[in-house]
Amino acid sequence: MAVYGKAFAEVYNKHWAFFGPRMWPFLSGMVARRVPGARSWLDLCCGAGSLLKLVCEAGFDAVGLDLSPHQLRYARLNAPRARLVQADVRDLELEQEFDVITCMFDSLNYLLTRRDLERAFRRVRRHMAPAGVFIFDVNTFEGLQDAWCRTSTIRDARCTIIIASSFDQRRARGRCLITGFVREGRLYGKFEEEHIQRGYRASEVDGLLEKAGFALRKYDGRTFCRPRKRSGRLLYVCRRRAP
Repeated sequence: MAVYGKAFAEVYNKHWAFFGPRMWPFLSGMVARRVPGARSWLDLCCGAGSLLKLVCEAGFDAVGLDLSPHQLRYARLNAPRARLVQADVRDLELEQEFDVITCMFDSLNYLLTRRDLERAFRRVRRHMAPAGVFIFDVNTFEGLQDAWCRTSTIRDARCTIIIASSFDQRRARGRCLITGFVREGRLYGKFEEEHIQRGYRASEVDGLLEKAGFALRKYDGRTFCRPRKRSGRLLYVCRRRAP
């Protein structure tokens, strides 16, 4: 079953574009404090480009990377100044260092093994400028446990989207089945996508970051303050650790 296919990419661009603007005050403020002379910005798993658009508007030399060609199609429209690359974050190879690297909206939760997550971290570190910063978020085990056991809908004049999620605590896997009905003239076309995420515990992510050579700070992904015991989303701000 396709993930971020053509039909869902269109819906995603319309209904999930809020996340970039929501995160921008935290991200831009953190970059201004931590890397005041930053010029280059790599947004991993950039999706339809809602964050990349703001990065470009702020004057950064921006690169966006995503695996889905359909998401990149919208990123090209939303952030025309950015250079776009279709690739898997685990195989990141751009032969360039960046002052800022981001990976937002729980994109790294799609890496279902610790080995893959560590591989992505090591790839990121190789692409960071010596004084650069890496900022990303993850859904925690507790976050998926608390939030991924429900059904919701999104409706507008052209489509109806049904989102049914569940969480397997034993395997730490969240399953989100997205069923969409999109109007095409007088008829409706149907699409389905199954999204699987792993809920990582904070101690797992901390350990893998340290193993990959990062120093880190954590924030609650909703309040942007210190993490709580059951923070559903964590924001990590990472620097390269000295050898």
